[in-house]
Amino acid sequence: MELKPLKKWVACIDLTNMDQALIGYINYLATIFKPESVKFFHVIQSYDVFHDLIEEFPELETEEDLNELLSKQIQEEVTQGFTHEGVELQVEIRKGSPTGEIIRYIEKQQPDLLILGKKAGYKGEGILAQRIVKYVPCSVLFVPETSRYTLQNITVPVDFSEQSEIAARFALNLVKPAGGRVMAQHLYDYPKQFFPYMPDKKTMKKMDEELEAKKEAFLSKIKTPGDTDLDFELTLHKDGKMSDTIYDMCVSTQSDMIVVFAKARKNLLALMNDKLPDRMASYPFGLPLLILKNKDRNQKLFSMFLKS
Repeated sequence: MELKPLKKWVACIDLTNMDQALIGYINYLATIFKPESVKFFHVIQSYDVFHDLIEEFPELETEEDLNELLSKQIQEEVTQGFTHEGVELQVEIRKGSPTGEIIRYIEKQQPDLLILGKKAGYKGEGILAQRIVKYVPCSVLFVPETSRYTLQNITVPVDFSEQSEIAARFALNLVKPAGGRVMAQHLYDYPKQFFPYMPDKKTMKKMDEELEAKKEAFLSKIKTPGDTDLDFELTLHKDGKMSDTIYDMCVSTQSDMIVVFAKARKNLLALMNDKLPDRMASYPFGLPLLILKNKDRNQKLFSMFLKS
């Protein structure tokens, strides 16, 4: 299974200070990904804002006037913050529920990558993030306001699957221009029958040997002569959220991004139960989170969801 290049982007903006940070990071990322198009999308949740703006802008008479005003404002910010030539740029505004309109816009545009700003501590942010990750078929990138313009170190949670291999290779390609490093992290715990007691030393040794063998097999599939180094950490997950343990690794390695692959599912119910991407999307990491998806495999389930 191969992941197609992420060439068509949709970026959601909300007309706050977050937009400047988001556009700036998109501009930085475009030097690495080299997208063909970036469409900036804004959803007006309520046209009550129209009435609030009449006093400030007396020339506004209709909703179309408001759309035109906002489009010009967004276009100016994009022109100032996005400096790459040869990339198709577009601005579109719609009215309605953010989640619903984003999903419908994704259906229409069929991008390879959806980019969302992520505000730490914003009420409702986690719920929106989970819904988007669960339903859209394309890859999703969350960009916090504190994102750094560098990809020197990347953390990749892995489970030894084919999807994890793809995520690790993708991350290696991202850090290659800067000569950076990738940390692959596998979280494990002991079988439930042992809790609250630890298994005996013989059982623990056998499990450790099995994990080490899986680790070496994983590395042998990823690494080729001349490749950027891939570090690997086996982490015992004792308690608390898995996202906490992943975040601890990001802090210790000074990671600039997290890359994880959301597994392609065979049916709609299985898609809804892919919990790790959901949990990570709602977690306040404070660094960009890229959730990779196989768009072609997920598109059929996405269409089924829209019909339902």
